[in-house]
Amino acid sequence: MSRGEVYYPLFADLRGRRCVVIGGGIVAQRKVTTLLQYGADITLISPEATTRLLAYARKGAIRHVARRFRPSDLRGCWLVYAATDDQQINAQAYRHATRRRIFTNVVDQKPLCSFIAPAICRRGDLVIAISTGGGSPTIAKRLRQELQQAIGSDYARMIRLLKGLRTVAKRRMPSYRDRKRYFDRLVQGRVFNLVRAGRMSAARREALALLARASKNGS
Repeated sequence: MSRGEVYYPLFADLRGRRCVVIGGGIVAQRKVTTLLQYGADITLISPEATTRLLAYARKGAIRHVARRFRPSDLRGCWLVYAATDDQQINAQAYRHATRRRIFTNVVDQKPLCSFIAPAICRRGDLVIAISTGGGSPTIAKRLRQELQQAIGSDYARMIRLLKGLRTVAKRRMPSYRDRKRYFDRLVQGRVFNLVRAGRMSAARREALALLARASKNGS
């Protein structure tokens, strides 16, 4: 892979950010459905749209502008997907978006992308993004399927437990090194085993007991 084809992996906070999807077909539908899962403020630009996209608009989940794309549609936009069958419209969207420094993806047109979308494996707050640099979406999809089979819901439960302990751990252990050692113990030891066994209350009690001992001993 040449230097110009190396992509920097990045997790973006899309909550409340204006995202524009140009096109109303099945591909656009997939993009909109995914963006909705991450709290994006979505505007769909397309004269026509699938039944599901129209249902999203009726429910108020997205805004649907039923006409062809105009450059002014990008005002205040943070991210753009162009997914029409008209390559001139896609190229126009890319030109205007990149001039405004907006993250842009023209579907299946790698040269017209400032970002590429990974295959996503999700278990609660655990999100794993898989990319082949645009070389083989099929490989990325297969890896996602394998990870979904290999990674159980116990990881999501463990993450919820750890997130719930962070505030109290910071209060009792000001040192980052001590907190890191503490959380490493939770993940590598009995607490995670209890979570895997479905014994969440026992796991939390054990975690709090370890925290009390660690904060008292200063390690």
